[in-house]
Amino acid sequence: MNFLKFCSLLTILAGAATLAAQNTAPESAPVAATTVGTGFDYSRGSYGFATDTEIFSVPLNLGFDNGPWSTNLNFSYLTLKGPATVVAGSGAARPTSSSQSGFGDIYAGVTYHFGPAFGAVNLDATARVKLATANESRGLGTGQTDYYGELTVSRTLGTTTPFATAGYRVLGDSAVYQLRDGAYLSGGAHFRVSPTNVITAVLDWRQPITVGAKHEVDATAMFTHDFDANWRIAAYVLKGFTDASPDLGTGVQLSHRF
Repeated sequence: MNFLKFCSLLTILAGAATLAAQNTAPESAPVAATTVGTGFDYSRGSYGFATDTEIFSVPLNLGFDNGPWSTNLNFSYLTLKGPATVVAGSGAARPTSSSQSGFGDIYAGVTYHFGPAFGAVNLDATARVKLATANESRGLGTGQTDYYGELTVSRTLGTTTPFATAGYRVLGDSAVYQLRDGAYLSGGAHFRVSPTNVITAVLDWRQPITVGAKHEVDATAMFTHDFDANWRIAAYVLKGFTDASPDLGTGVQLSHRF
């Protein structure tokens, strides 16, 4: 799972969980909670190369909520087939085009939920870091540390919660991966269709990560279902619209809240 898609999914899941919780969480719900999740993710795209690159990943997601603070930690076991290493959502040339498997980078983030900062509009501020633990020579990562900062605004209008995110990335540079910093934006809405089901649609845009590359544009649709107050499943599909984005992606995540 590439890092910016992971960021986007975190935003979607957090918003869907908040919307579902309006009808499912008991009044005595604990302030602090820990969430553990896993599943699978698949994506395929050309990323401007003659041959497609496929990525299979099995993630482990750890989250902790305490009052207005949320922290998360994610890492995955990856299988990557093709010429591109997917960095910040886009593709850069790998040192090898052979099929490789192994553990990916570690992603860590912290979010502060300001709540209604502008009238009925909620504000979240997030800082994230990608720790370079994936094998660079095998093309599973860049071997560099990346940093991200973003703001998300949202407002609940009945059963619908529109949201928008604006962020900036600082990518680690090396002789192998000469990458560019840049901005990214996303916008969409959560739709609560029943007390336990939420549908989300989101459109993402990102600046190119290399000179001469195209902007990334892709859309994600997600369905989230709460089995009860503790168990949640989410299934999603992704469609890319430029050569810098994956052509398609899909995945499922199952999580348990303690």
